[in-house]
Amino acid sequence: MTTAPQAEAAKTAALLSPSPTSAPRPEAPAAPPVRRVPLAVSGLLAAALTAYVWSAHGAKPGVLLLLGLGLGIALFHSRFGFTSAWRQLVAVGNGTGLRAHTLLLGTTATLFALLIGTGTGLFGSVPAPSAEPLGLGLLIGSFVFAIGMQLGGACASGTLFAVGSGQTSIVLTLGGFIAGATLAAWQFDLWKDLPALEPVVMADHIGWFGSWAVTILALAAIVLVSRAVQARRTPPPIGPVPSARGAAARVLRGSWPL
Repeated sequence: MTTAPQAEAAKTAALLSPSPTSAPRPEAPAAPPVRRVPLAVSGLLAAALTAYVWSAHGAKPGVLLLLGLGLGIALFHSRFGFTSAWRQLVAVGNGTGLRAHTLLLGTTATLFALLIGTGTGLFGSVPAPSAEPLGLGLLIGSFVFAIGMQLGGACASGTLFAVGSGQTSIVLTLGGFIAGATLAAWQFDLWKDLPALEPVVMADHIGWFGSWAVTILALAAIVLVSRAVQARRTPPPIGPVPSARGAAARVLRGSWPL
């Protein structure tokens, strides 16, 4: 007879184990040779731009630029995007990418709660929450954005890492992003006064710990639902991407696991 602790341990192991797929995930193919000339040119441009910004505008813009470069490298090495993960869940029921998103958002929420809750900032700044109204303009824009992501084949992060990796076909999507953002800024007065609810900052009502806990619980619910969907549909595994061999090589060249 299975005891209660053994049953609980089995449930925990099942929860932490990989969700089922219709076939084992194949081995990732070897990464192609390094393209040394583009890598060298990109490195020199990044170093020159960082040196110029740091000397001409000071440490704060220089640190922001380094942060942007670091985010770009992380997106590129992990091939991270939002569109593909959502498409995989809806189309075939594979929630692996979506669960990676919940880990990202949970980590971000934790760091933001610590920084804003303690007022810890750099260069004399005091971090503060930014709240915007939830209105008709946001709802319309989200649906248009979702349609555009499917038609363009990538979201903002996916588009940037794809362009940075030399995929010329995705430049059309990047052009659409730029054109749409420019048009929205030009016609800002047409949609900024659409009906909307007043912004709400949860921390003003339940504190920073309470708002963090609500966020983590919501993300945990998404994880459980995605696992249930995947267990019911048993989708094919996510296709592997070319990867360098060896832990040290993967750090430098990728592809990083989700």
